Amino acid sequence: MSEIVFITYLYDVLYGTAIIAVPPLLVSTLVAFLIGLFQAVTQIQEQTLPQTVKMFVIAFILIAFGSMLIAPLYTVSDRIFTDFYKLSL
Repeated sequence: MSEIVFITYLYDVLYGTAIIAVPPLLVSTLVAFLIGLFQAVTQIQEQTLPQTVKMFVIAFILIAFGSMLIAPLYTVSDRIFTDFYKLSL
């Protein structure tokens, strides 16, 4: 396997992984900011509130949109395993 092919597959896998990870992280960061702002305004000192809400938000995003998020990584994995016999030469 040439280096260019290896780097291409590696890039595709990392891109697929980023597609899975970035949306839940962005939404959880936004939710944490809004909860922190709410806590600052109301002076609520509960420390577990942001973590609990972020866990539920991430779980909801992965359950609701998981099939769309995993599709690029599934496609790359399928292509790697389909072309595996070509790559080993």
